[in-house]
Amino acid sequence: MNYIICAYSIILMFSAYFGYKKKLGVSVVSILINLCLCTSTLFNLFYSINYLKLLISIFLILLSVSLLYDRKISGNKINYSHHCIRFIIHVLIICYLFL
Repeated sequence: MNYIICAYSIILMFSAYFGYKKKLGVSVVSILINLCLCTSTLFNLFYSINYLKLLISIFLILLSVSLLYDRKISGNKINYSHHCIRFIIHVLIICYLFL
């Protein structure tokens, strides 16, 4: 599961970066949360510590909320089902992380 979370965080990092560059409503805060998530998942590949798993869980929840807030601030149409599905996926990742 650690490899999947690491790959997922890298994909999220690139998508947030390109969303910021193309002015799609991604804030710097979301990019920083993505960066922290990516580094903590990379550390979790080598050191399987429960504190890192807790930190990854917090970053995933913060990222879900931050991306929804960014979409609200940008003034673009909000697709709530997309954000709910992303939140559910993040909760499932958190559940499988602690197994």
